[in-house]
Amino acid sequence: VFFRFLKQELNLSHLVSLNKNGIEVMVYMTMIASMLLLIYKKANALGYKTAKRRIAMELRDMITEILIIFAGGDPGKVFKT
Repeated sequence: VFFRFLKQELNLSHLVSLNKNGIEVMVYMTMIASMLLLIYKKANALGYKTAKRRIAMELRDMITEILIIFAGGDPGKVFKT
């Protein structure tokens, strides 16, 4: 059931590691991500897929903002075109 959840809901095709430590890290990361997603879903009264899509977009925007700040406010240093 756990691996089915990983593959279907979180779009993971394979495990990152095959040793015990790596699998434990993957389990903990999945549980944390799932709990954060459910909290976001409840807080915003959204469906599961909508919450998953919106949290991904918001995280992408936040990461972009942080990268631009670290680049001294110049988006050209972050996004080479």
